[in-house]
Amino acid sequence: MRFLLTLISVIFFYSGLASGKEDSFIKIGTSLPLSGHASYLGEEVLSGMKAYLKAINEKGGVCGHKIILKAYDDKYSPPLMIGNVKTLVEKDKVLALISLVGTPTTLTVVKYCENKGIPLLFPITGAIELRKPVRKNIFNLRPSYWDECKLAVDFFIKKGFRRFAIVYQNDAYGLNGLEATRRRLFCYDMEPVISISYLRGQANINQIVTRLIEAKPDIVFFIGTANIGELLIKEYRKRTSSIPTFYAVSFAGVKDMAERLENLPVKMYITTVLPYYVHKNTPAIKEYRKLMQHYFPKKELSALSFEGFLNAKLLVKVLEKIEGEISSKKLIETLENLQNFDLGIKEKINLSPESHQGLNKVFLLKIEHGKIFQVNTTN
Repeated sequence: MRFLLTLISVIFFYSGLASGKEDSFIKIGTSLPLSGHASYLGEEVLSGMKAYLKAINEKGGVCGHKIILKAYDDKYSPPLMIGNVKTLVEKDKVLALISLVGTPTTLTVVKYCENKGIPLLFPITGAIELRKPVRKNIFNLRPSYWDECKLAVDFFIKKGFRRFAIVYQNDAYGLNGLEATRRRLFCYDMEPVISISYLRGQANINQIVTRLIEAKPDIVFFIGTANIGELLIKEYRKRTSSIPTFYAVSFAGVKDMAERLENLPVKMYITTVLPYYVHKNTPAIKEYRKLMQHYFPKKELSALSFEGFLNAKLLVKVLEKIEGEISSKKLIETLENLQNFDLGIKEKINLSPESHQGLNKVFLLKIEHGKIFQVNTTN
C-alpha cells in the first residue's frame, strides 16, 4: 500500500497555493521510506528538504513560482518505489524527482525515468550504477560508495588493520559496498578473510556472529542499515569481549547508529559524504542549522537531513538560473552547464555533459559511547 503524505507534501506548502493556478507551481516529487525498518532514513532526508523549501516558499518561491513537494512512502521496497514514481510522473506531473532513497529501490526506476526523460536528481545512494555510464537525466550530489570504501580501506590499512571481514545486505546496495571494498583491498594484494550476506530487512544474527568469531577479523565492514548493525554488534558483544572494530558506509546513518550504540563499548567508524553538520564553519551548515531550528525545533540535526537540505538548495539554485519557461529539459541543460558552483560547503560543484557527479570528497567519523567525532584521514 502506498501513502501519499498529503499533510506533508501539499498542506505543508499551503501558503498562497490553494487559490493558485497549476502553472503557478513547480512540482517536484520523491519516494522514500517513511515507515518500516528504514523509516529513519526517509524521515531525516524529508525534513531537511522541507526546511529549505518552506523558507523559499515563504520568500515567494522561484521567480514567483511556489514549490510543491510530493512525497510518497515506499517502505524501502522496490515494488512500492516503482508505483510511487509512476504516480509522480504520470499523475502528479512533477518536473523532477529528487532525493529518492536507497540503492535497490532507486535502481528499479532508472530505465523508466530515462525513457520518460524525467530528471532523477541527487538520490540518497552511492550506487556506481547511477554514475557509470553517465545518463542524461541522472545527477548525483553525494560521492559514491566506491569513494567511501576507498577512503576507509586506505585509512584502516594505514592504521595496521589486515584482517577485513565484510557483512553486507544481499542486494544492489550491499553488493556495491562489497565490490568497492574487495577492489580496494586488491590494490594492497589483500582480500577479505570472510564475506557474509543477509537478506534486506532481516538477518540470522547468531549465524553471522558465529562465522565472524571463527574468522577472527580485526575490522568488520558493514554494508547495511543501522537496525541490523545494532543487533550484530550487541550479539557480538554478548558472545565475546574480543570484539573487532566496525565500519559502515554513510547510508547506515551516523546519528541513528550513534544513538543505537550509545551504551556499547565498541569502536565504530562511519564515512559521511558531507562535512560534519555539527561544525559551524561553512555557510551551508549555518543556514541548515538555522532553518532546522526554526521549522523543526524539536528535531535533532543529522547528516541525512543536512543532505536533504543541500539537495533541495541545489535544485532551487539551478531553477533560479533557468531563463524563460521552466521545464525538465531546461533543468537538465542548466545542470550540465553548472561550473564552479559554491553550495556553501567549500567544495565547488562542476557538472558537464560528461560528468554528472557533484561532490567527490568523503569524510570519516568515529562513534564512541554515542558521541560523534570527525577523524583526520590525512595523517
